[in-house]
Amino acid sequence: MDILVLIASYLAQAVSWIWRAAQFTAVGLGIWALIDTLTHDPSHFIAAGKRTKGFWLGANAAGVAVVLLMGATSMLGLLGVVANAVYLADVRPALRYYAPVRVRSSIRFPGNGRGSRGGRGPRDWTPGR
Repeated sequence: MDILVLIASYLAQAVSWIWRAAQFTAVGLGIWALIDTLTHDPSHFIAAGKRTKGFWLGANAAGVAVVLLMGATSMLGLLGVVANAVYLADVRPALRYYAPVRVRSSIRFPGNGRGSRGGRGPRDWTPGR
């Protein structure tokens, strides 16, 4: 009988730790979604057809607040997690399409780097060289 009580106690502790890990993960995802929302230009949301930046700021902030106050296991907490997950899974990839393209400031030609030993220059296209 004592062994069953011991097993039940360990299982209860394991479930408690798993729920805490889920809670921290839900808060972390919500904060990630909130910070990512802040980094995007408002015009990108309209161009992607994903509502407005203010809408997603409100949804992600409310999701984080509800998860912190009520926990991820409550019904409202679950809705907050879903709102943050929708942003990360659907809106964020659509916004990345409109991110500015980063271009190098200089063009690198073969044979012009440090330690190069000759080689073809940028416009030397003669065959056999």
